[in-house]
Amino acid sequence: MRAVLDTAFQHEPLPTLPVSSDLAGLVPDGGLVRGRTVLCSGDAAVALALRMVSCATQAGSWLGVVGVNNIGVQAASEHGVALQRVVFVQPALRRAEWVSTVAAVADGFDVVLLETPPGITAADARRVQARIQARRNVLVLIGGSSASVVQSVFQPDVVLHTSTTEWHGIERGAGHIQSRDVHVAVSGRRVPKALQQSLRFVG
Repeated sequence: MRAVLDTAFQHEPLPTLPVSSDLAGLVPDGGLVRGRTVLCSGDAAVALALRMVSCATQAGSWLGVVGVNNIGVQAASEHGVALQRVVFVQPALRRAEWVSTVAAVADGFDVVLLETPPGITAADARRVQARIQARRNVLVLIGGSSASVVQSVFQPDVVLHTSTTEWHGIERGAGHIQSRDVHVAVSGRRVPKALQQSLRFVG
């Protein structure tokens, strides 16, 4: 009987938060698995992160955006984020206060969107991830690096690295940018095999 219960537990699907249909094939279990960490990096990291969390907010989850200075309300709305369920938090830069602030946000929000300031250590990151795992929330990190190999003090379960391949709306050096095509490469310790996919982002 114990063996049967253990087998059933191992195959029980983990609780997830929804993502859009075009992202479901990029993340394990087809959604944002509670208790895990996702890192978005590259030149379209912010756009991908916003799209990644948008469906969860539309479905009723609350999003805490911590220390991300280059996200505006308009950009979040354009990528489908339900603004009525978003709170922007600017933590202190001192390490101890930063960790305490992020931990407090993790206590009250289903999804935490986070950009890591300089000086944060691996020990700090472990404390944050331990809180995320304990609360069964989702941590989405924004990495500012444009390099193909992303360095982070965190230990992400899934890494989605972006690179823009084409811009649309620019004609003869002028015009308004309407959209762009982005190549996304997926890796990480929770990814059985490396994946690649092209996405189109508005704006």
